[in-house]
Amino acid sequence: MQALGEISAGAHSLLEYRYVRYVEQPHGLPRATRQARISADGRNRFLDNLYRPYRLCVELDGREAHPDDHRWLDVRRTNSVTAQGIITLRYGWTDVNRRSCPTAGQIGSVLTNLGWPGQLCPCGPACTASLAHVS
Repeated sequence: MQALGEISAGAHSLLEYRYVRYVEQPHGLPRATRQARISADGRNRFLDNLYRPYRLCVELDGREAHPDDHRWLDVRRTNSVTAQGIITLRYGWTDVNRRSCPTAGQIGSVLTNLGWPGQLCPCGPACTASLAHVS
């Protein structure tokens, strides 16, 4: 049932659903707008996760929707969004599924630098989100 709620809120893939379930919610990050529409370069752009008040976008790149031969399309889209003052962080399958805590830590750190008054919550006793780095 929770998956259906996230799908109706804009999670378009398993990776996007898992981002909400493993990174955003358990670590107390604010709720992003899913598939947020913005206008850039005279075109409508849809951003996976936009933390609008902080002008931070989190893009999730799975192999299906982002094959290597389309990588430059992603780069151009990111550049046009950055020109509007929106910072973009990009993560893939491993970052969300196997490194969810460091990923949340990095996003939380950027949000804090952008004025987010919240605080990361550990998802459990072994949570490493507070380390705020992904390597």
